[in-house]
Amino acid sequence: MADFAVDWERQQAHCPQGKTATSWAERMDATGTTYIQVRFRQQDCRGCAARTGCTQAPTAPRTLTLHPQAQYEALQAARAWYASDEGQQSYKRRAGIEGTLSQGIRAFGLRRTRYWGLAKTHLQHVAIAAAINIDRIVTWLDAHPRAQTRTSRFAALAPVDARYPCAAAA
Repeated sequence: MADFAVDWERQQAHCPQGKTATSWAERMDATGTTYIQVRFRQQDCRGCAARTGCTQAPTAPRTLTLHPQAQYEALQAARAWYASDEGQQSYKRRAGIEGTLSQGIRAFGLRRTRYWGLAKTHLQHVAIAAAINIDRIVTWLDAHPRAQTRTSRFAALAPVDARYPCAAAA
């Protein structure tokens, strides 16, 4: 999708092989969301050498589904920002926050409230935050090692040298 060039003024899309789409239509899904459907010619796609990287359809041509222009451009800008060094640093902070939320949900029942009313629910959340901090302090004082990321079953099939290249070098 990222390799396709979209010309919003002419309402055209061009594939990486240089072919131009033949149809550009605004549509609306069942929820009322507007999207743009772009279709390429079957003759262009059928004999294309890059077809397998473009579509999984056995005979049908490539079809693109695009957000409206403002949303599309905002999404492209956000993806470019996250690919930058600044975006990567920001995402690292988010990963830490996600770990804290996961701990609150799994260990302390953060997802469900025991009380009615905003004030009591807020008090429960503050108590859970304090409990997370106490749990982390106790874990740190007891010198428990931090949990490692789970190794998938597929990755577990790889030789140890491939999974832990630093250990093999040491």
